Amino acid sequence: MPANTPEQAETPALEHRSVPGLRLVRLDRNTPQVELLREVVSCHRVVPDQRRFVDEAVHTLPRADADPDRFPYAIVLNEGDLTDRARALDACAGFGIIDRVGHLRELVDAPETAVLLRAFYVTPEHQGRGIGRASCSAPLIDLLVAQVAPQAQHLILCLDDGNDQGERTYRAAGFTPTGRRHDAGERGWQSVFSRPLNTGSHPVPRLPEPR
Repeated sequence: MPANTPEQAETPALEHRSVPGLRLVRLDRNTPQVELLREVVSCHRVVPDQRRFVDEAVHTLPRADADPDRFPYAIVLNEGDLTDRARALDACAGFGIIDRVGHLRELVDAPETAVLLRAFYVTPEHQGRGIGRASCSAPLIDLLVAQVAPQAQHLILCLDDGNDQGERTYRAAGFTPTGRRHDAGERGWQSVFSRPLNTGSHPVPRLPEPR
């Protein structure tokens, strides 16, 4: 696991008030809670019909650990720090990675102003509760991006053809298709979706009030 300074380790988790207790916890830390969550996400399994759309953390977490531009995180449904494995198993609702580089050059015209959301999923037992939408919508993930890429103005993701459930979740979270397509090789073609970010450095412009 990547080492971080004590100051980094003490950074509080990010919380979303519309789903009580929902928070994102970065996994590139050295804390007892992070150690538990890393163990738990490596045990996650998605439902069979979603495996063609997303790789589980047991595969993607090691790749994130090896890449300084990828920041893995756990989706946690619990208001306090986790102190034992049983509570962590109950509370850990999913996983995701923020990537500052990835294949952004193939997806957007200005890759330096964007970050990529990848390997994102909610575990089967936590689906249908709004957790997926809340955990990839503002302000929760915007605050996470602000820690690792404050210059970012857009959050990008690639959606596999046929992933209708994922598309509903992402559209509800504010993502819209850019019109671009990405060839993901063996996985087939993907549609590129984007959502504006508010990291504080680049606030989302306020739309004019309707007349």
